[in-house]
Amino acid sequence: MPRVGITAYDLLISCPGDVNGFIDIIRECVDNFNRVYGNINNMEIATKHWSTDSYPQSGDKPQELLNKQFVRECDAAVAIFWTKFGTPTDKYGSGTEEEIEEMLSSNKQVFMYFLDAPVNPSNVDMEQYKKVQAFKEKYRDRGIYFIVKDEHELRQLFTNHLGMHFLPLAVGRKKIFEKKESPVLKIKAASLEEDKCAVVEYSGFSECKLVKDKRESIISKIALLQQGYLNAREKKNTEDIEKRENPLLINTPDLNKLLGKSDFMKGKIMDADIADRWKSTICKFAKENDIEIEDSFWNVGNLKKRVSTLVPFYGGSGTTFEGSEEEKKRYDSIEELYWAIVDYYEYITFFERVDKQGLVDLTVANIGNTFDEDIDVKIIIKKNHVCKIKDIAIPESNIIEEILKMRFLEYAYQIESNDVVVEYTGYPLQTPNMPLITDNLFNRPSAQEEYNRNKEEYIKNLNRIFCYEYYEKEDVDILIFHIDYLKHNTVMAFPSVLVFKEIPD
Repeated sequence: MPRVGITAYDLLISCPGDVNGFIDIIRECVDNFNRVYGNINNMEIATKHWSTDSYPQSGDKPQELLNKQFVRECDAAVAIFWTKFGTPTDKYGSGTEEEIEEMLSSNKQVFMYFLDAPVNPSNVDMEQYKKVQAFKEKYRDRGIYFIVKDEHELRQLFTNHLGMHFLPLAVGRKKIFEKKESPVLKIKAASLEEDKCAVVEYSGFSECKLVKDKRESIISKIALLQQGYLNAREKKNTEDIEKRENPLLINTPDLNKLLGKSDFMKGKIMDADIADRWKSTICKFAKENDIEIEDSFWNVGNLKKRVSTLVPFYGGSGTTFEGSEEEKKRYDSIEELYWAIVDYYEYITFFERVDKQGLVDLTVANIGNTFDEDIDVKIIIKKNHVCKIKDIAIPESNIIEEILKMRFLEYAYQIESNDVVVEYTGYPLQTPNMPLITDNLFNRPSAQEEYNRNKEEYIKNLNRIFCYEYYEKEDVDILIFHIDYLKHNTVMAFPSVLVFKEIPD
């Protein structure tokens, strides 16, 4: 009675000539499997060997003809090695090696055995035997071969392996062509599309909402200051005031007596006019934005400022203002406007430098079905095209603290993780900053010291994100980074986008 819906699997037998006597054992194991398990599961394994399944053909290399005739159509293969490796082909060291590689490259099952049986040394070709040992070493860590001592052990192991592989196929618990313990790594764009090439992108931070909002805020401040002007400074003879309030006190040997002079304690008094650098900065912005600034804009009435001569001893600003509340408010508003514009220009300068550099986001994908570990990724790039850490823009003093707080470096240069791409896991650990001691006025950092500390923090973050080893050769730059562990079917982002000052061909 015909068997309907039978599932047949072709098993390739691939062996050098010195193990031909073991081919009958392979066929015996297959026949037993078909009789005991195949019939009740409506499946069958058919063996294929060049001696029985090839035919004369022309038009290609001998091994390629065998590949086309039946090797590539087989669902699994069994290979046995002893002392001979076989005859070389155009691609590999032997026909057996080529057949094994054909099967593995197609994610098909290979049963591989190395025979460790006694042999007459006079019958051994040592060059062939060395090739066998080298081939075994090549697959040592891939877990796809076993060592057998005799026919009995081969029969026992191969029978078990047939059942372990093919029986789950019969009951649908295992997919055929599942590759065993073989991580496969590739570098791809961070795009979710598998076949999409990496593209160079450019940021647009100089046109972002933050910059636009700062610009609009400055324009609003100017408009508010234009709603009403103060009178110009009255022309008064201030010489007597200065003589009265700023006595010349020099050559005083006793500091305590000096500090006891009440006039000295008051300090030097002068007109509080708007500084020229404030005017030039504000006028520059106004001109760029088609805003007219009248001369009356700078009037602050008769506002005076007193500069304390005690600043060298006690720190602090040392400056107080004397005048009406309206005059003080006008002066403060113009000062606030000036610093807002300085802040705005520093953002523009910083973001424009960032925007000029091309960005490429890449990932390392393990498309195999087992994990990989201790991975070194090397990127070789045409000389003087990729940006190193020293080429990344550093903010100026007025905005660097805000840039740090908003975690701009992570936002701009790290590759965003999602449900497909995981974040790079090999970043170096960060050491916390020591707190600054400010128990008294003398320990307060200067503006330059504060900037240097923020700059140091910024560069530390740069080094953490761009954690590549950089090497230079005559015509290329080389970047290397390390991945400790990468699971199968996992896509991991590079530590950062690659930043280019010039795009390679």
